Amino acid sequence: MMACGEAMATGKPAVCLATEGPGALNLVNGVASAYRDGVPMLIITGQVETAKLSSNTKQYFNQQQLFAPITGFTSLLTRPESTVEVFKVAMEKAIGDNTPCHLSIPKDIFLSLAHDNEIPALGRPYPPGVSGSIEEAIKTIIACQKPIMITGKNAVPYKDKVFQLARRIGAGIIPAQGARGIYPDTQDVLLGGLGEAHIPPLLKQSDCVLLIGASPYEHKFVPSNVKVVQVDTRPQNLAHHLMPLSLTGDMVLILERLLEGLSCAMPDTRWQEEIKKYHDAHLEMIRMEANLTEVPILPQKVVSVLNDILPEDAVIAIDCGEFMHWFDRGFVAKKQQVIISDYWRCMGSGLPFGLGAQVAHPNRKVVVLTGEGGFIMTIQEIITAVRYSLPVLIIIFNNSKYLLEKHRMQKEGMNPFGVDVEVPVFASFAKTCGAEGIRVDKPETLKDLLGRAMVLNWPVVIDVIVSDEKPGFI
Repeated sequence: MMACGEAMATGKPAVCLATEGPGALNLVNGVASAYRDGVPMLIITGQVETAKLSSNTKQYFNQQQLFAPITGFTSLLTRPESTVEVFKVAMEKAIGDNTPCHLSIPKDIFLSLAHDNEIPALGRPYPPGVSGSIEEAIKTIIACQKPIMITGKNAVPYKDKVFQLARRIGAGIIPAQGARGIYPDTQDVLLGGLGEAHIPPLLKQSDCVLLIGASPYEHKFVPSNVKVVQVDTRPQNLAHHLMPLSLTGDMVLILERLLEGLSCAMPDTRWQEEIKKYHDAHLEMIRMEANLTEVPILPQKVVSVLNDILPEDAVIAIDCGEFMHWFDRGFVAKKQQVIISDYWRCMGSGLPFGLGAQVAHPNRKVVVLTGEGGFIMTIQEIITAVRYSLPVLIIIFNNSKYLLEKHRMQKEGMNPFGVDVEVPVFASFAKTCGAEGIRVDKPETLKDLLGRAMVLNWPVVIDVIVSDEKPGFI
């Protein structure tokens, strides 16, 4: 999970290592997360000696059968002479296809002498072409008066051209979860995040939605009666249920040709005025939520306060839980980078994602947002943060419940069960691990305590006691 977080934070492949048997098995969740979210990684695991392969020896199992469904490549290294070439194949696959690749190395091969082979340069993947009709996409966009653009994480490397396209056609922009921070929310075309707690009303009024590298979470919020144009790197990312007019492949080429073909576009001024009006009202609402005084603390107050104190270059690692919907709704991005799993959504991933990001960016503030249920799944990694002096700030939205599941049960008319979470006193636990621990249960102290924690150069756990009131959006 840490390697996955590092790769997401840098855009470069990361490496993780494990022993044979249980060590290899313990990697599965993180590898599956990388595979489903298109994260390049190299996974290296030990294996029993070659003479004991396929036997009943201790800790042996067929690792290739296990890793085949969750990697782009898996192989067993059986000769030291092939080491360089096999590693080269794995790395080229990982980089070229944005996927984790796995190698098993038996103990006797691992201990063999390395050969003085010349290390070849990694081959670069050929730039993809373009699939789909750009001319048809241009005609569709020109015919629309009220466009909305949803930008996902695959749009981040091309954000300048994407923004230029939005301005050219007069589209409002909704950043997907994995692309929060792609543009400052002070830009008057930004409409805030999209999720269970917030669906910008202009989305329902639009007549055309452009999905530019958009993540799958946002697809379900696209109105069924609008035209959809989707631009992405690979056909696997297409939202087929929306029946989009799709363009896949070289996104730079696609965006350049769209900009050229739409050079004479005439944005609807009334639609642009509506976008700006909504933008201003939404920001004002979020600013006012910093003044909420309810006890227990409301989660929207926590997010509003964070907007004021988060450094512009912070990395924010998001775990899974109901709190993330409040983050979607209320986070006002500056230039921060947000790390979240689009497809896998594993509870407990927030802290290791954050630790990997902190290793990758030692001079940036890394903030982990998590619920108490997700946090207890990887709580032991506080020790890792302390051991390696990784100054992550962990903010727990603590309501002592699996609240997202409780509210889903209520929505279905069920009596909630199995949703209460027994947790330790997180601040005390953090201190026993050598980290700083702070408990916040009074709204008037929230901003001050968060501000103090933000500047500490040491691992900090802030346990914020928040309301479990049903929000009305689930």
